[in-house]
Amino acid sequence: MENKADFQYPHTFVLLGASGDLAKKKIYPTIWYLYRDNVLPQNTKFIGYARTKQTLEEVKEKSKKYMKVRPGEESKFDQFWEANDYLAGSYDRRIDYELLNQHISKYEKGLRANRIFYLAVPPTVFEDVTVNIKNACIAIKGYTRVIIEKPFGRDDVTSEKLSKPI
Repeated sequence: MENKADFQYPHTFVLLGASGDLAKKKIYPTIWYLYRDNVLPQNTKFIGYARTKQTLEEVKEKSKKYMKVRPGEESKFDQFWEANDYLAGSYDRRIDYELLNQHISKYEKGLRANRIFYLAVPPTVFEDVTVNIKNACIAIKGYTRVIIEKPFGRDDVTSEKLSKPI
């Protein structure tokens, strides 16, 4: 759990695999609920990142049917999507992560900013993704966290193999 003092700093939540089923059915709805209930730092920006070329409006339309918006929450729901952005890029090219880093940096003002990368991607790209995050997207001041969303290997051997580069 982060320190309450960290809530004053900008936070960027990057969802890698943002075009997938897990993202639209589970992750976007969950971050909407956290946003709606004011559980997240006020200055949080959400960036979806995936190989699929699409607009933020397309992401919203695909996710919307899985998100519960109660009467009177429509304005807050619009604010949530205004705090979102989407960027298409590869998982294995450093240049795309450098562009992602530039995109994230646009929203980070001040002395410190924290970044959270949520990996909703196949285990086969974990190594590429984590290496590229390390090489191009680490927060200069503030923390960088990586959350992995998948079964982590089929057994001890494959789990260990996936763990080494991370």
